[in-house]
Amino acid sequence: MSEPSEIEQEMRRRTLAVEGAMLMLIDGLAARGTISADEAEDMLRVLAKGSEQSAVRVSSSLRIVKQLKRLRGGDGMVTPGA
Repeated sequence: MSEPSEIEQEMRRRTLAVEGAMLMLIDGLAARGTISADEAEDMLRVLAKGSEQSAVRVSSSLRIVKQLKRLRGGDGMVTPGA
């Protein structure tokens, strides 16, 4: 059986991988217009609540989503690619 510290490291590694994949997915879907900027922002805020470190990682995605919203005329609900 693995030691608790090894298990914790593995859990942390997997958690970071899942979070990274979620960020890429949300960014990509919002950029393509498959989901609205408002929907992306809501999902990113949920991820940011996980921890301070998550909030730091999410901050760049939130900036991108806010820029997308501005590019779409301030309408956060528009989904041009849907």
